[in-house]
Amino acid sequence: MTTTHDKRRLKGNFVLLKAGRLQLLLPQHDVGAAEYLSATPQPTGQAGLFELPANDTADSRFVAALSPQMGLLEQLPPGRFLLTSFPSQAGVLMGWDDVKVLIDAEFVPHALPPAMLGAAAPLTEYVEFGDEVAFCCSAERLLAQAFPARS
Repeated sequence: MTTTHDKRRLKGNFVLLKAGRLQLLLPQHDVGAAEYLSATPQPTGQAGLFELPANDTADSRFVAALSPQMGLLEQLPPGRFLLTSFPSQAGVLMGWDDVKVLIDAEFVPHALPPAMLGAAAPLTEYVEFGDEVAFCCSAERLLAQAFPARS
């Protein structure tokens, strides 16, 4: 099923990504496979970017972790043991506390209040599920916010 968006509903397959207090809802087609962190990432000298050493199955790759404000963290939090890739950004993984795939889900999006929006705000909507809130995002906006020099 493809993701559709109209004025009242988001329907389709999604991935819920949790990083501390930050929860993001992305279309499933924007997010690559999830995997567990298999080794301790090492600092690269570039703020917020860590390197996973090469192993028998993969070349070295880079890992980043987001703050609640969607900036890169200087240190990888110990709870960020799940990694996702993004087809649009080969070689860069993001570390998450939790990753959930939501199949054939339906949400009612709500606009963020104008006071929370800036000219280049990466987030403009949120959804509620149970007692929780997740911000709607795309991989393109997420990566542009996390890596502004690359966009």
